[in-house]
Amino acid sequence: MAKKIDADAIRERSRARYFETGRDKALMNFVDKLRKNAKAMDKGRCGSQRRSLFVIGETGSGKTRSIERVVACVPEWKASLDQYGDDVTPLICIKPPKPCSMKALAVRLLRAMRVPPPKRVSDPELYVFLEEQLRERGVKAIWIDEMQDVVRSNTPAAIQAVQDALKALVQIDGWPIHTIYSGVPALATFLQGDRQLNRRSYVMPYEPVEYPADEAWIEKIVQAVMCEDCGMTRADDTQTAEFREKLCRAASGAFGTLVELVQEACFRAADAGRTQVKLSDFAKVYEEFVGCGRRDNVFVAANWREIIPANALDGIAPPKRRQA
Repeated sequence: MAKKIDADAIRERSRARYFETGRDKALMNFVDKLRKNAKAMDKGRCGSQRRSLFVIGETGSGKTRSIERVVACVPEWKASLDQYGDDVTPLICIKPPKPCSMKALAVRLLRAMRVPPPKRVSDPELYVFLEEQLRERGVKAIWIDEMQDVVRSNTPAAIQAVQDALKALVQIDGWPIHTIYSGVPALATFLQGDRQLNRRSYVMPYEPVEYPADEAWIEKIVQAVMCEDCGMTRADDTQTAEFREKLCRAASGAFGTLVELVQEACFRAADAGRTQVKLSDFAKVYEEFVGCGRRDNVFVAANWREIIPANALDGIAPPKRRQA
């Protein structure tokens, strides 16, 4: 009798999985530095000037999910109720406004605290109000995700203004705020552009998965997702070294994207009523992810080692106009 496949249950079970790696421990160590520094300053000690952490890695590398997991483990940053029954949220998590100016950033932070921003005030007055609210509402840490958006479409003067605002946040008299910023490698230029901000920060790069150096990890992910999480079997063409290398290239070395490719291939097989995952499932998922044709598909093309996934849309994108 054929095994009945519950595709929805497979999706739920697989997406609940978190692959812990050595970088989770490294990230926790950095966050612990911020936490311990804040405690020392609470007790009246000087503390370190390094009160910010920049987490930098390519899209799909898994930065956001790992930061979410780590900050949830910090006792001092957990939401609670004060003696009056009001919400206390020690950790604020936001994405930067677009475009990001000093004023727009302050307004975004105030709204994250559910505080209406004051009207008709100057930028310095707005920041004084923001600092007062951060202190009064017990905010101890701020995490800004997708921080590279500050660099995009901003003038050098606007970028410098945001850099100054971020430095001011960690220097509030009597209230040590610590900050985390995460984003793609473009964020490094933001940090490099301000030596003071650089000197007051820790930096953690999220290195890409590489083949063959990380082949054992790639195999572990494939086996865990396909067999343990999804209860599927593997076709012979998904058990070769060549397949693992193709998978790494298809994900452009991004850890999170690699996991997602394996998951989606399993979901495709399950939706088709199959318990076996084939190379063709990966080829179809990759095609849907990047919009390529068969000749540019890493999993089936003859020249797959020459394919750069980031260039998949070059064939259908309109040519760039030459500037006069």
